[in-house]
Amino acid sequence: MTKEALYLLLISSALFSFFFISIIVIWFFRYFSESATNQLKKQLEEVFTSYFYTENKNKRTIVQKLNKIVGKSARKKELFINIVINHNADFIHTHHDQLMNIYELTGTKAFLLKRLQSNSVHIQSLACRHLGELQLRDTMASILTLISSKNNDVIYNMMLALAKLGDLEGLVHVLTYDSQNMNLSHRAIIEIISAFDGSKEELFRQTIDRSDDYMKGILIKAVADYSIEGLSEHYIKYLNSEDKNLRIASIRALSELNNPDYEASMLTKLDDHDWEVRAAAAKGLEKIGTKNSLADLGKTTGDSVWWVRHHAASALVLIPGGIAYASKIIDGDDKFARDAVISVIEMTS
Repeated sequence: MTKEALYLLLISSALFSFFFISIIVIWFFRYFSESATNQLKKQLEEVFTSYFYTENKNKRTIVQKLNKIVGKSARKKELFINIVINHNADFIHTHHDQLMNIYELTGTKAFLLKRLQSNSVHIQSLACRHLGELQLRDTMASILTLISSKNNDVIYNMMLALAKLGDLEGLVHVLTYDSQNMNLSHRAIIEIISAFDGSKEELFRQTIDRSDDYMKGILIKAVADYSIEGLSEHYIKYLNSEDKNLRIASIRALSELNNPDYEASMLTKLDDHDWEVRAAAAKGLEKIGTKNSLADLGKTTGDSVWWVRHHAASALVLIPGGIAYASKIIDGDDKFARDAVISVIEMTS
């Protein structure tokens, strides 16, 4: 073996030994770190749970134990917060007053309020999320101070916290505040509105007229699944909006009401100049259409766009009496209408 080869062998062996020892050290570090964390979680869980099974005269002692375990460590405070949250929303609602006392005495509330002022957007977002999930309702004004943040994650978690805290005034303010520059997706906003712990009808009424068309469409989509009959006047109003998405959202919301009283309004949209609106109207008539829709739906099976023909044919065969009407189309001269009806019948049979 040459001297150079010997040197290369020694260097390779040293590097291999270094990486092997490093892997072993990291594995042991993670093992003992996770074991210590799990032990701490178990200890916190036992002390926290015992608070609710202890006589009032001994509760202060339990809180002192919690403070002794958590101390001033941010990591331990986060562990404690997650333990409370993991008890689920029903537990937090049921024991709200007792938990408020614990948050005050353990400094949890002060800890989260201080985090709202952090320079880290991640910590701000996490603080909002925790304040909402812990139901710290008297912190809503502090949460709203983040309304001017340019970070989407902070804005999203701020709105989600206000929704979970049931802050109607605050959420209306954020939804209508500079909404044109709000960069949240419509799915995120729908999730926030769905999480609102209050009357969604009241939230809708206080927000809709102060919103732009984009936000109006999202609001209608968000409340459509709740089938709130009292909002039908708004849906009918926006059927004639210049905004295509707003018209489509209104059609879907009306169909979710499952009320034939709105059939006539829906039929007018089968002649809309946008094919997406005509398709939505035809699909909506599947739910609320009656024999009064058969002629218009039959005509629409000859539409120039396949999706419109398909939805019209589908609605036609599902409405009572529609099969007989569809037979006339099959025997007719309109090839596109005939193909659409036959295709739907074959799919449903």
